[in-house]
Amino acid sequence: MGYYTLAAEASFSAAHRLPDVDKCDRLHGHNWRVRLSVRIDEANLDGLGIGIDFRKIEEVARAAVADFDHAYLNDLEPFKDKHPTAERLARVVYTRAVARLASIAPTAQLVEVAAWEMSDYRVTYRPD
Repeated sequence: MGYYTLAAEASFSAAHRLPDVDKCDRLHGHNWRVRLSVRIDEANLDGLGIGIDFRKIEEVARAAVADFDHAYLNDLEPFKDKHPTAERLARVVYTRAVARLASIAPTAQLVEVAAWEMSDYRVTYRPD
C-alpha cells in the first residue's frame, strides 16, 4: 500500500553569527522558514480520507521555532556549544518536533525538516 507526504511551514526572523565564515562572521539576520514533512501510510487515513490536518503540522512547526523568533540564535540553549548553522537549526527543529508530532498524531512520521535561511539557500535534515 502507498503513503502520503504532507508538509506545513512556519517562519521566523532571527540573527546569528558564524565565526570564521566569510561575511557570516559578522552579526546578521535572516527571515528563516522551516518545513516539516510528515509521512502517513494510506492505511492510516481517517474516514474522510485525511491523514493529519495540515494545521496540526503547522502547529508543531510553530512550536518548534517559537523561541527562535526575533532572537540571537547564538545565545539560545541549543546553540550554546555549537554554532547555529542552518544544518544544526534543522536538526534542532526535528528533535523538538518529532515527539510533539507523535503525541498529536501517533500514525504520522516526521520524515524531514527543511530550513531556509533565505529564499535561495536551504538545508534538509532526514533522520537515519
